[in-house]
Amino acid sequence: MMRRQAVGVGLFLAMFACPGICAARVTGLCVNCHTMHNSQGGSPMAYTVSSTGAKTYGGQLNAGLLNTDCVGCHQGTNFAGSIPFVLDTGSPNYGTTGTEAGTTTLAGGNFYWVCQGNDRAGHNVSGITLVDATLGVIPPGGTAMAGQLTCAGTLGCHGSSSVAMPTQAVMGGHHSKDMTVWQDGTSVAKSYRFLNGIQGLEDSLYELQPTASRHNKYYGKNRISETDTAAGTISSLCARCHGSFHNGSGNIAAGSFGAGVWLRHPVDFDMSNAVSSTEYTTYNNGTGSANPYSVIAPVATNSTTAVVNSTVDIATHSNNAIVMCLSCHRAHGTPNDAILRWNYKQWPQAGGYNGCAVCHTTKN
Repeated sequence: MMRRQAVGVGLFLAMFACPGICAARVTGLCVNCHTMHNSQGGSPMAYTVSSTGAKTYGGQLNAGLLNTDCVGCHQGTNFAGSIPFVLDTGSPNYGTTGTEAGTTTLAGGNFYWVCQGNDRAGHNVSGITLVDATLGVIPPGGTAMAGQLTCAGTLGCHGSSSVAMPTQAVMGGHHSKDMTVWQDGTSVAKSYRFLNGIQGLEDSLYELQPTASRHNKYYGKNRISETDTAAGTISSLCARCHGSFHNGSGNIAAGSFGAGVWLRHPVDFDMSNAVSSTEYTTYNNGTGSANPYSVIAPVATNSTTAVVNSTVDIATHSNNAIVMCLSCHRAHGTPNDAILRWNYKQWPQAGGYNGCAVCHTTKN
């Protein structure tokens, strides 16, 4: 399998010489990311690397005179202070839930497992792996896309959805990013993880081995109607492709939004509104008003401050116990089916984990 690889000595130096790149906007020399003439030693700067390590110069064009593309820059093994790597060419240490000490995966997981041929273990992004052999370009809960999923752009998740080329869709964003403030979604640079229009607060280590007091702060909305698209929430981003799992009409058989019979698992819904059961009150072994935040099964909040919440209040309807898509899944990839955060199929055997019980506390 051919994989895109980071190119240019300056790019690799940037990973080590500019650890501040993780805390806020990109810093360092222009040559760390850009090339003036796309030429080095008489050959084009951009190239691909085969599984045997052989280089093939393709001379592909990259917007903004970049040395490489999204995959090339974000490929490697994660450590504290590094550029966030979403594709590890070796086997990442995921552990049981991807959160434990020693793990090397970030909030979004890793494309490694889907790259190895397991289509159910990640999103099939162009430049990383082939089109899903079973689904093709039809995302579950959605309609056929115009082509294979890309990192950014018209067919991607990051950057402007009105720009086709992935690198061009996020152009300029890295220069203006400030991870220390709430991302309000008013521009690509001011959107959570360059997900245009999405709000949130970004952990400075991208959730590398997170804790209850250091993690991403995901924006969610406590919807009162299933037809509310909840613009700006992290789940509304997923709904751009998987709409039937988030939006709809007539997907609750009876009762109010909190007490009805659900056709699909609720998202953008605060657990404190689940009036038909009290099992959610003890989320993550809590008592209702000050439950410890779970980095294994995280929840979203409607708070837009730059303060990370270490507790979750389910007893007083504080809108910080909002179930979201990422409560159960990771965006890029995991070793588990359906890109789940944990392997519930193997539980209670070794290697399995019942992450569902973090919220569904009476069903463990």
